[in-house]
Amino acid sequence: MPRKRKTPIPQIVIKFGKKIKELRLERKMTQRELGYLLEIDRESIRKYEKGIQEPKLSTVIKFAKAFNIEFNELLQF
Repeated sequence: MPRKRKTPIPQIVIKFGKKIKELRLERKMTQRELGYLLEIDRESIRKYEKGIQEPKLSTVIKFAKAFNIEFNELLQF
């Protein structure tokens, strides 16, 4: 049975997930390919995209580098 979160997922995490999925699909990348670039597993990519898991700041920076965009562009919705 899945664990229940003690606190609701912040909207910014959900929006961030949608943004990285959009960028990944624009670049015709799989979750596995993106995970390879970021040196994280595909399951973590899935959780970020679904807004289930909140990334660390260092991970957000890795996403920006992988997509070749400025860090703040990832946080503009």
